[in-house]
Parts: sequence; C-alpha cells; structure tokens
Amino acid sequence: MYPTDIYIDKLLKSFDLILKHTIDNRDDTIILKLVDQLANALKDNHLYDTVTNYIRTNVLNNNFELLDKDAEQQLFCLNLLKCIISIKYNPSFESQVQELILGYLSEDFYSIDSTILSSLVNLITQIQELDEQIRLKIFNLDSVVHFLHPNNKSVYVRNSFKLLLIKHLHEPAMVKLVKSMPEPIKLHNLDIFHTSGLLLTNLESKWELIDLHSIKHYSYMLSYDVESEQVLSQIADNFELHGHHDLAQKFLIYTYESFKGSKDILLNKFFAPFKLRQSQLDSIFKYYIHNLKTFIKFNLINFNMSDHVSISDVFYLLKSLNLKLKFKKSILECLIDYFEIKKNSENNFLSDLNEGIESILKFKLDGELSIELLKLCTLESTQIIEKVCFDKIDLGELQIYVSLSRYMLKSMSVNGIDRLLKKCLSVLFESEDADIKDLIMSLFIELKNYDIFIFNDQIMEKILLLCLAESEAFLRREYLKFLTKFYSIQPNELISEFFCYFLLYDHDWQCQLYCIDYFDQVIDNLIRQKSGHVIQICASLATCIDDADQHVVNACCKILTKLKLSSDFANLLEKLEKPQSGLVNGLKKKSKWLAIGCEESVLLYDLDKFNKVGLPMLEEKMSISSQSSDLYEMNATAILDDIISAYQFDWDDQKALDCY
Repeated sequence: MYPTDIYIDKLLKSFDLILKHTIDNRDDTIILKLVDQLANALKDNHLYDTVTNYIRTNVLNNNFELLDKDAEQQLFCLNLLKCIISIKYNPSFESQVQELILGYLSEDFYSIDSTILSSLVNLITQIQELDEQIRLKIFNLDSVVHFLHPNNKSVYVRNSFKLLLIKHLHEPAMVKLVKSMPEPIKLHNLDIFHTSGLLLTNLESKWELIDLHSIKHYSYMLSYDVESEQVLSQIADNFELHGHHDLAQKFLIYTYESFKGSKDILLNKFFAPFKLRQSQLDSIFKYYIHNLKTFIKFNLINFNMSDHVSISDVFYLLKSLNLKLKFKKSILECLIDYFEIKKNSENNFLSDLNEGIESILKFKLDGELSIELLKLCTLESTQIIEKVCFDKIDLGELQIYVSLSRYMLKSMSVNGIDRLLKKCLSVLFESEDADIKDLIMSLFIELKNYDIFIFNDQIMEKILLLCLAESEAFLRREYLKFLTKFYSIQPNELISEFFCYFLLYDHDWQCQLYCIDYFDQVIDNLIRQKSGHVIQICASLATCIDDADQHVVNACCKILTKLKLSSDFANLLEKLEKPQSGLVNGLKKKSKWLAIGCEESVLLYDLDKFNKVGLPMLEEKMSISSQSSDLYEMNATAILDDIISAYQFDWDDQKALDCY
C-alpha cells in the first residue's frame, strides 16, 4: 500500500519544483527515476486520480504553455503523460492530451528537438482513439518519408515512429500509405514489413538498396520467398563483388537460419574466407571474425566445419604474413568455441589440427598465439600439462600455463597440476610482480579442492603474511578471497582471529566483506563446537556496525540480527571462554612490514558493545544502510519516497542535490 496524504503532498511538491524552476543537468537523472517509478506507483487508484487532476490543472490548461518551457520540463511532462495514459483508458484525459499534442504539430514540427520529438511520438503511440487532425499531420507520405529516411540522424525518433506505424498497420489506409513509400525508403525499413507480415515482390533484384539496417529482414523475407539456393548464393556474390563483405557474410548467416531447402552451397560460401590466398586478407577478416563467432554461437549443432574447412586452410591463415595477429588469434578463439561443443563428433578434425599445433609448439612457448593453441590441444587431451618441465620455465611461460589451467578447470577434470601449483607458490613468495601474483591467486581461488601436502601449514602462514603486508587493495582482496575459500574447505578455528583483525583494521570495504562472509559461513559450526572464537567474531561485528561503509554495516547487522534472534545464543555466550590463540601477534612478529594495522593494533574481545546492541538498533542501521548501498533493493514506495525527497531541499542548495 502507498501512503496517502503526506506521501502525495511530497510528490506534488516535487512536481511543482520541476515545473516552476530551471532544471540543470544534475537533476535529469532524478526526474527520469521519478517517472520510471511512477509507472508502478500510479496503479494505486487514489494516487492515479490525484496525479491526473494535478496534470489537468497545471499542465493541460492553456495558461501553462508547455511548448515554451525548458526541454527537460517538456520531456518530464510528455513522459509523465505517456505513463498516465498507459495505466488505464481515460477518454476525457486523452482528449485533453491530444489537444496538447496538436500544439506541437505545427508546420515545422520536424525541427523539434529529437529527444522531445521521440517522446512526443511515444506519447501518440499510447493514444487509443487517435484524433483525425493528428492522423492527417502524422500519417501522410511526406511525414512518413521524413521520419523513416536513412538520413534521419535520430535513431530514437525513427524507431519510435516505426512502432507507431506498426501499431496502426491493421488499418487498410495505413497499409496503402506504407506501400506507397519510395522503394529506397521501403528497403531501408524492411522491419516494418517483416514484423507486420506485409509482402514485397521481386526482392531478389533489389539487393543494391540493402544496407546493414535492413540486411537481416531482407535475408529472412527473401528466404521465405525463393525456392532455389542458387538465387541466394548469387545475391551473396553480388554483395562480395561490390566490396560489401560484411553484408555478404550477414546475408549468408540469416539466409542459412531461415531458408528451408538444402544449405550446402550457403555453408561453403560462408566458410570460403578460409580458402583465400590473396594479399588483402585483413579487409575481409575484419568483418568475417565477428560474423564467424555469431554463426558458431547460434548454429553450432547444425553443421560440421570439417565438411567445409580443411586443416591446410587453417594453417595457411595462421602462418600467413598477410593476416594480422589479432585476426589469427580470433580464428583460434572461434575454433576453441566450436570444439568445446563439437569435440566428440569432430574428433578426427580436432586430432589432425592438434598434430599440426604440436609441431608448431614443441612445448616451447615463444609465440603470441601460444595460449590459444594450447587450449585447442587440451580439448583433445589434458595430458599436455604433464609434459611440461615447470622448473625451467620463465614468468611469461608460467602466465600462459596458469591461464591454461584456469581454462581447463572451468570445463574438464584436471590432473597433474601439482608441479604447476608448487611453481606458482615459489613465484608468489619471491616475485614483486603484482600482475603475476594476481593471476596465481585467481588460479588458487578456482581450484575445487586443496592438497594439504602442497598447501600445508607453513605455506598458508606465508600467504597470511603476504596478506598482512600487501599494500595493494586489489591483491589483498584476492588473498582474502582465497583464504576464506580455503578455510571453509579446510576448517581452522584459529583463523577467525585473522579475519577479525582484517575486519577491524582494513579500510577496503570489499576486503571487509570477504571476512564477514567467512564468519557467516563458519559461525554456526563454531557455536556448535562452543568455540571461544565466537566471542571474537561477535565483538568485531558489533564494533563494525559503526563502520564508514554502509555495505559493511549492512552485512554485519544481518549476522548480528540472526544471532540476537536465537533464544539460546545469549546463554551460550556467557559460558564461552575468551580465546588465547595469539595468531595475529605471532604473524606480526614474523612480518617485516605491515600494511594492515600496526604493532599496537590489538583485538578487543570485550562483549559490552555486542550486549548493548539491540534488535531495534540493528533494524534501523540495516534500513539506513540498505538505502545507502543499493537503492533498488528497497520496495517501490521507499524508492519513490527517496527520489521525491531530493526535491525537499531549497532549490539553490547545490550541495544537497549533488550529494543526492
């Protein structure tokens, strides 16, 4: 339910401020949100009637002169009128709105600002019983040609007008009007005919008038109309002969998707760029790569590439000096996408391809295409990792194998990466390169389980020390992300002290959230075990409900609320003994440098703060932090109320509006 009196007063106050003051750029977003949220709020009958009456009195009367107002005010009113009309049919209100629309449709209405004109057309589209005078102004050949002309700079106006036309194409007079358009205008706007089911004849002879805007609809409509695959092939040739490579390729994709007969000729022609041996390959492949990716993505199960592309074709392109490296890389990426799905049905093709790849690589990674080539190899066999001597590889090669392992972990079971993990740990502790550390930690995070002989206590202590000493927040996040995952799989109650320390002394809110998420995962188990570390966690969470970041406040409040609602928890807490682990102090003594906290930073286990935090306080803080951290998680009333509140400041209070 929407509140009535106070709420509606605030809403109408915001309308007054919009309509009676100059609006600058910083207010545009607030106004757009206001109309957007009203679309939902106006379903309340009382609110609908109130807003409708306000608009009748303040906007639709002749004294307001909307056309003379600022562009932002006009947009607000046109969008609000469209919003109101879309809620329910109101004949008398529509009649007044149509009088306002006629005011816009003067002799030179084409010159209206395109944003206003688009909103005006959208408003007209919502009208159910369109006035005859508006019809005469809008639905005539000159007007239609103007709006749909390819030189019309505003795609928004053109698309809005198309929707208006399509809405009325059930009327015989409108069909006659659309069919009377000049041929170039028809063919530039084939979506109107395709969407509405209107037929055009002799399309195959009109290919010269087709462009990227209309190629999809042209291809579909033509495929429905012709019976011969050769006709479609010839049109593709025509596009190619005139240098329209992109149009030819898109035409082949769309006709392949829609033609009902044999498609072998279309497929051979689409894959023909693989067989090119000319010097200007780049001019074709700069379009072909994108189209190839699209074709593979949406038509993968319907063809076998080996029927149309040979191994020699692939390797000619990969070795060609006439094709840029970025296109070679993209060809390999397309092949990877293809074989990820088709490796079983195309096993021979993949095997032959990998024979050639292995002869290129010979496990010496000195080329820029190495990672793509290796990925293709792993799609046939994951044993490639086992053949690598990791002791002898450099950092560049290590990055390639880490990336390869991450790729393999996403889609297949991976064995034999123990030696890679040990090499990664060695580099992690010795290298100063932040990028390689980031990549290594990403690999560790993506592991499904952890070998405790590799990630033993000594190794984990070193990672904890790295985390404490890391000054780069993005790397601390990666360390903490890994640590929370590792200790969730390999529980260790002593580690809670480490996360409490980070929660209190790290000023990066994402790092803090990783710690809070860990607490959320383990606290139930710690309570069952009657661990004294529960005291640490409760004290730390209670301290952080006053944190500067509202994401942190909200997350802390959620856990604390869950604990406070448990009837047994308070009694349990009194019986727990304070932990004496000293983990953090021990780490500090071993660390040469602390980026988080300092030597004097200590963990407080005092539960007074936790005991003083009550449910009403937690509810209030959660409410405030929800509004601050994510506006759209709130309900419709709260969103709208928050937007309206932006207008309750003095209009000249720039700081207040900027803060909003």
